Amino acid sequence: MIRSFEKRAEQKISGFQSPAADYLEGRLDLAEKLVIDPHSTFYFQMQGDAMLAYGISDADLLVVDRSLSPHHGAIIIAFISGSFSCRLFLKENGSCLLANDSGTVSETEIGTLQVWGVVTSVCRNVLPKSLRRGRYSNVCTL
Repeated sequence: MIRSFEKRAEQKISGFQSPAADYLEGRLDLAEKLVIDPHSTFYFQMQGDAMLAYGISDADLLVVDRSLSPHHGAIIIAFISGSFSCRLFLKENGSCLLANDSGTVSETEIGTLQVWGVVTSVCRNVLPKSLRRGRYSNVCTL
């Protein structure tokens, strides 16, 4: 589920404007930075250490866009043997390969390769375990 925030109406100022108004900045909207197409964006939580060599750790939050086509070197979510898997997509000599820390698998070994989406961003929780309690237990930070 994607959360959306209403854009606030621009305030009109009558009279003398504050000299500090030149330094005002808008709020940072993470969805605007991380989500390209909201209707095609989904979130997965990484389970396992199969992608550590590619900078993706256990419990990282993956932002996945289904509208993108995978290109050589993209991190993808593939549907393999009835479950979702995060892999590096490689294309060599016209054939598709999927790689992770365990090695490389060709498309012929998998059967039918179903690319579910392309990973666009990775969010990592950096809170120390001593602070991960209560409402902060599942916080994901960039």
